[in-house]
Amino acid sequence: MTTDTEFDGESTLILSPDELEKGMFVSYLDRPSEETALPAHGFRIETEAELERLRDNCEFVFVNPRQDQTHDYGAFYSQRKSKAGARKKPGPAASPPARNRLHTEKEFPAARQVHSALRDAVIGTYAGVSTGRCPNMKTLERAAEQVIDSIRRNPDALLYIVRTQTDGDYLFRHGVACAVMLCALGDSMGMPRHTLKAVTLGGALLDVGKTRVPRELLNRPTALEFSATETEKLRDHIQLGAEVIADFSSEGSRVVTMIRTHHERFNGKGYPRRLKGDSIPQIGQMAGLVDMFDAMVSERSYGRRATPYEAMRYLKAQRGELFGSSLIDAFINAFGTYPTGTLVELSTGEVGFVIQQNPGSRLQPRVYLVLDRSKQRLGEFKVIDLSEHKQVCVDRSLKAGSYGIDY
Repeated sequence: MTTDTEFDGESTLILSPDELEKGMFVSYLDRPSEETALPAHGFRIETEAELERLRDNCEFVFVNPRQDQTHDYGAFYSQRKSKAGARKKPGPAASPPARNRLHTEKEFPAARQVHSALRDAVIGTYAGVSTGRCPNMKTLERAAEQVIDSIRRNPDALLYIVRTQTDGDYLFRHGVACAVMLCALGDSMGMPRHTLKAVTLGGALLDVGKTRVPRELLNRPTALEFSATETEKLRDHIQLGAEVIADFSSEGSRVVTMIRTHHERFNGKGYPRRLKGDSIPQIGQMAGLVDMFDAMVSERSYGRRATPYEAMRYLKAQRGELFGSSLIDAFINAFGTYPTGTLVELSTGEVGFVIQQNPGSRLQPRVYLVLDRSKQRLGEFKVIDLSEHKQVCVDRSLKAGSYGIDY
């Protein structure tokens, strides 16, 4: 039975294993590739053995009709879409809500509460792990559900809060940011709710193992001072985190996969297993990409802090190198050229924060203005939608501290 009609616009169908045939192109699976002995995504079904493994292990898979070299796209897949539509289950769970149904400003009150609940849950979970107690995963799982609801109402509110609230311990801030960004990325890619919950939890717990790494290593001013032994101790956070979480989460398998693989890289130069290309599960690649982006743009005890725009440009240049090209494209599509929370100067001289993306106009976001053309503070809340003011554009992104604006 087809579980949904579409994924990623018109380009992908979600099919049950019984509907699969040789020649179909699998975009990715509903579970970690380690559980199936198949690539995580991006392969064409060529053998009966592959079909059997898919039928034995998966509940559904994502298939890209446009990369099918065996079947006629129009006749073969339109029939499946019409059948899927006829069999589609009623109710709100059948498909995710439309993005940006609310303006960011309207979602802010709820998003602040969600952010607070997630932050408290992350801090509590990490504290439990650091002291050897069993982590209270139920609290974190409830917070993850709230994150999903907020992201589906409007992703930009939580993203803005994450990017502009920089107080507190970096380890906790990073867990919160990765959880929110992975949820938003997965939602923009069309992932179903149970998968969103897994990637949200995984994002929150990527670095939970660092609570058992000596604190002086985590806070050292420069990574260049690490000895080989100390580097290994830092990298041990992967194994430590995976061991702790495996038995305590309803999404343990996928969360552990994300923890184990978020430092692997597409070119095979990551760690700990030096996995390469599609041997890295997609959820692991997603986790690694979000982990790197947030590390680049966050205030830490060492390293220059990049602007979100600079980080986005860097990652775009790494297509097919550090991460798969299609994933980088999905990341840019989800978060925009000027990600929400970026401090920008407009062509008018006004300065403000990107507060919401316009999906059809990635270079023309909505901007919350804080300085006028003369660089004087505005006394009232003012938002400009650049998609409605074609004569105004983003002139440049700004570093934290520019014109006295810090965050």
